[in-house]
Amino acid sequence: MTAIWSHRFEVVMRPLRDLGAAPTTVYLETRTAAQATRDAVTQYPEMKVLSVARASATVTAVRPLEQHHNVVVPLARVAGRR
Repeated sequence: MTAIWSHRFEVVMRPLRDLGAAPTTVYLETRTAAQATRDAVTQYPEMKVLSVARASATVTAVRPLEQHHNVVVPLARVAGRR
């Protein structure tokens, strides 16, 4: 039996048509950063991905609290939408 390894990724997105909009941070649990990007675009088609990074205590602590929009999507829920 093989184990499925998942990591928590921080995906920073902004609306496609509003260049001056504040970025929104979404947290996804996937195996790779590329998979997190695809899942984010699938879930939010009106948004553009600006950056993807593995979420850690140091990454989330650097951002001010007013910029946090904690949306965590578990791996099983995202995989079922494909």
